[in-house]
Parts: sequence; structure tokens; C-alpha cells
Amino acid sequence: MVGCATHIKPTPSVKSYAKAPAKTGRLANFVSNATDQKDNQTGVYALGKGVDAFVSRVSLINAASSSIDLQYYIYNKDVTGNQINYSLYQAAERGVQIRLLLDDLKAPDSNPQLQILNQHKNVEIRLFNPSPNRRFKALGILTDFDRLNSRMHNKSLTVDSLTSVIGGRNIGDEYFSASHEVEFGDFDLLLIGAAVNDINTQFDSYWNSEFSYPLEVFHNKLYSDAEVINILSNWDLEVSNTEESKQDYVQALLNSEFIEHLTEGKLPWSWGNAQVLYDPPSKINEKGLASPLLDDLEEAFANTTESLFIISPYFVPGENGTEYLRKMVERGVEVSILTNSLAATDVVAVHSGYAPYRKPLLAAGITLYETKVTPNFKPSAWRGSTQASLHAKSIIFDNKHTFVGSLNLDPRSIFINTEIGVLFENAPLSEKIHNALSDAISDSAYQVKLNDNQLEWIDLKTKNTFTSEPDASIWRKIGACFFGILPIEDQL
Repeated sequence: MVGCATHIKPTPSVKSYAKAPAKTGRLANFVSNATDQKDNQTGVYALGKGVDAFVSRVSLINAASSSIDLQYYIYNKDVTGNQINYSLYQAAERGVQIRLLLDDLKAPDSNPQLQILNQHKNVEIRLFNPSPNRRFKALGILTDFDRLNSRMHNKSLTVDSLTSVIGGRNIGDEYFSASHEVEFGDFDLLLIGAAVNDINTQFDSYWNSEFSYPLEVFHNKLYSDAEVINILSNWDLEVSNTEESKQDYVQALLNSEFIEHLTEGKLPWSWGNAQVLYDPPSKINEKGLASPLLDDLEEAFANTTESLFIISPYFVPGENGTEYLRKMVERGVEVSILTNSLAATDVVAVHSGYAPYRKPLLAAGITLYETKVTPNFKPSAWRGSTQASLHAKSIIFDNKHTFVGSLNLDPRSIFINTEIGVLFENAPLSEKIHNALSDAISDSAYQVKLNDNQLEWIDLKTKNTFTSEPDASIWRKIGACFFGILPIEDQL
């Protein structure tokens, strides 16, 4: 198989860059009023609810007058993905210039919607770090593992170079409270002001990198005018279809807090200094080196003196990370961690990498919480598909600085994939986020403790105590044990 591997040719991409901030249009007027006398500061609006996260993205795309840049790891072909694609096409028809950069591993690049979009004169789609084997992408990893194992995990949306959405959400129903099968508890920030330019710079570095390839290199089919009209007609019907199963979601969108604030003509922005932190695209060729993003975060960790709150759905600290956190506790920092329980995680293998570090973390004086699975729901033993799962990635330093982005504290994020995030300085917002998390934990999490060197889980709502992984089936426990004996921690 290695001998027959197909090598990908150098990229034929033409470089392009973010447009200057729009001077006219609804969004320009809205942002201009909000940013008046806020030089070099960034305004933040927190998007904690899935419906707010979705309606904000669609609203921004619908308000665009100049440019839209999107960068995502997962970009699903489902109800919400369909709506976003439709809104992008309508924006392109208005003359908006659109650049869509997708990680190749999960990209639905054979989707006619994407190909119709890419065929539009105002749209360009590129794939990051593509596999030459288009039919069976996973097989490409077997023949070119070092390159294809590294993925672009970044997530961002920037409109008119005036406002950006950044955080943990990909594009898909499960990230926007639109799925009946699974929902990820996630977190984004809507940004205006100084940080938007830095997100543009980050996007351009990926868009113009040697690892980004135009979609037409792999899918060069040109649809006829008749085919385009037919696809657009069906597309319009899909979007406008308000069948009974969607009506509750449509109503939830109409009742979203974001829409309420937007209708009133203003959003309650939190203002402060912000740093956009990201890995360079060249990280996929730099094996064994820690994330430059994490290096940039090191100063925030080092300057923390009172409290550190880590929210990471996939948390595998390793021996070095465990020791680092232990030393923070020694110097008086109160360290708390929230991650998924075995029953709630959507990746059982990652839980097997995290589990051995629970006792050392607790012995060091760290407070450890694990999210509960939805009551009466029994997740798969191996795949880990759950009805509710933590997916937000955030770190709160001394209730003054908050980091929000795509970075998990695990070997894959730190050493293998590329990541992005923003470190925002605003004490009231940080405290608000911390308090909201504390309320959620008291209702939806277990506190893990050590009792005579044995783990126990305390349900913070019912006060019930468990002496083995709560809500997890015997088969799921066996699955975690199986992955635990494999030498794969550096890939988790």
C-alpha cells in the first residue's frame, strides 16, 4: 500500500487576502456605533446556547455586504449546514466575496451544494491538508500518516472584516441544539474591534499556505445552468420546509436571546484587551513540538495567583501536565477541572487516556468534575455517541482573563493538530462565565473524590455517591479498559 501511495501535487492556489473592513452596510453601521471611542479594544458577546450560536452566524452572513471568511474542521451536510450554505449562496448573489476553508478529513467535498457554491464567481473553497485518495480518505492516513494525521482544528467566521465568531463549535446540528440524537454543550465568542484584524491575519496564513488546495483540484465537475437551477430549487425547498420536526427549533431560534438583543438594536458587549492566539499552518510538519498557542498561553498560567478553571472535553494532561498543575496548587492556586465522564464522552479512547491521571490530580489537591450523561440514555459502548456531551474549550485565569477557542488540553491539540483561540481580559465577564459554569456543574456534574485511595463520584444535585463510573455500561467500561492498554496516549 505504501508503494502504491498517490502523492499530491504542489498547490496551484492563487494568493488572496482579507478585504479591508466594510465602510457601508447594516453591519458597518452597527459595528461603527458600538466601537466608537473603543480604540485597540475588543468587544465580546458570549454565545453559550446552541440556538444563539446558530442564529448569530446566519444573521451575520445575511447582513454581509463585502466579504465572508469561514474556517472549520467539521462542516456537516445537515439542517443547519444546509441553511448556512444557502445563506452563503444568497450573499454571493449580492456580490459578497466568500472564502471557505475546510479541513479535508471531515469535509463533505462531494456535496453538490459546496460545488455549486464553489462554481459561483464570488466564492472560492479550499481544502486544508488534503488526502490524494479521494474515495477512501482514511486509507490515505495509512500511506502518509505523519502528514495526514495532523488536522486543522481551527474554527472561525469573519464577516466584512468587522466581526468574528470564534470558539469550539463546528458546523453541524449537534453544535446548534438542532439534533434529536446528540447535543454538544459548547461555547463561542462574537467579537468586534481590534481582535478581528488578527483573526483575518490568521485566516490568510492558512488560506495561502502550501497545504491549502482549491476544491476544483479534486472535484472539477461543472454544473450546467439547468442543473444549477434544479439544485437551487431543491435547496430552496429544503430550507423553507418547516415540517413538524423542525417547528420547535424554528420557534427556539425566534425566541433566542441573541435575536432579542438584536431586535432592541444593541448587544451588551463586554470590552477589554484581547490576544488572538493560534498555531501556524506549518505545525503539521513540525512533529513533537508543543503548540505555539499553548506557549503563548504559558504567560497567563504563570501569572495566575488565585484560581484556575479548566474546561476541556478531552483532557489528557500527561505526567508533565499533571506535575505542572500540582506545582500551581503548591503555590496557592485553586485549580478546578471540568471534563466529560465516561458515560458522557463522545470519544471513549480519550477517556482511557485521561482516567489514569485522576488519582494523581486529586492527590495534588485539584478539584475534578465530570459531566453527567442525559438521564435514561445509554450511549454506545465503543463509538461514544451520547445525547449530551461537553464540547466547550475554555480556561479562566483568576476570574480576570478567559481563553476561548478550539484547544483541548490533550496531546492531539498540543502536538498534532492546529488550533486557535482568544485570550480576553475582562473581570466581570470572566466572573459571569465562572458563575454560570458553577451553576451548571451543580446541576449536571459529578465531583470526583479520593476516599482511601479509591475514586468516588458524588452527584452534586442528588448527593448520591458512586464507587464506579456512573451511568456507564459494562461494555463501555470494557471499551475504555481496552483502549487503556494500547500505546496511543500521544495520539489522543
